Amino acid sequence: MFDPRQLQTLAAVAETGGFDKAAKKLFLTQSAVSQRIRQLEEQLGQPVLTRTSPAEATEAGRQLLRHYQQLLLMENQLLQKLSPAPRQREFTTLAVGVNADSLATWYLQAVTPVLEAHDLLLDVVVDDQDHTHELMRTGHVMGCVSTRPVPIQTGVQHYLGAMRYLCLATPRFAARHFPDGVDHAALARAPSIIFSRKDAVHGQFLRQAIGYEGGFPSFTVPSAQGFVELTRQGVAYSLLPELMLDGDLEDGRLVDLFPGQYMDLPLYWHHWRVESELSQALTEAMLDYCGRHLRQDKVAYHASVGESRQNP
Repeated sequence: MFDPRQLQTLAAVAETGGFDKAAKKLFLTQSAVSQRIRQLEEQLGQPVLTRTSPAEATEAGRQLLRHYQQLLLMENQLLQKLSPAPRQREFTTLAVGVNADSLATWYLQAVTPVLEAHDLLLDVVVDDQDHTHELMRTGHVMGCVSTRPVPIQTGVQHYLGAMRYLCLATPRFAARHFPDGVDHAALARAPSIIFSRKDAVHGQFLRQAIGYEGGFPSFTVPSAQGFVELTRQGVAYSLLPELMLDGDLEDGRLVDLFPGQYMDLPLYWHHWRVESELSQALTEAMLDYCGRHLRQDKVAYHASVGESRQNP
């Protein structure tokens, strides 16, 4: 059997990226952290971490991290049954990967009932929706919201729904940068906004909507609220989720640069295949909330562009 303290130490090093940082997190000496990892590797007969900066889990280490996440879930479930008095329980912390737009719109509202009903803390790791999948594969999170429909091996996925994005700008910005309408020459000069250099959604939309394959100047803003505010200030245009629009189109603060065009991004909830009431509760809460607030038309491809509709 694996020593839970060694698994906890492995998780701390993988999360922080270093033995010294893991030691501070666990209130241990760096020597104690190194000893636990060495003992774990001796038991397995292979390394569980790379000796790089930052340190990363090997394939064996990733499997152990997944195992540790599942243990936390099952221990929480057992504790709920054996210790009914709330004051005797300890919080369980679960790491989840969530894209910024979901976090800013529906995610917290969806999981709040579970947080209120259980002694649960969430360690939310934010990344691009195309890359949260990797956080789960490497063992950093027990579940993730992702655009990828194919589940990870030993994992399962649930379709949540689609978030619709519109390409918007202020009227003044549109008049300045697109006086003759949106064309390839104007797109090559007009400043836009992307989440990170890994963000391919903006380019994909332009390619599908107007056949534009070239580059475009862009701000890098890793914040959903930052996207909205920078667009409203009229310094750039961007793809914005309709869930974040607060009457911007109706009151004329923003205009649609591609009337009738939109991008639907399908979202899936992935988690490890483990029988846990807590994991099931999180899944059911998200499915229930998203079933009422996200568009439920199945999206055939990773992203699609089509004619805009008014209602989900």
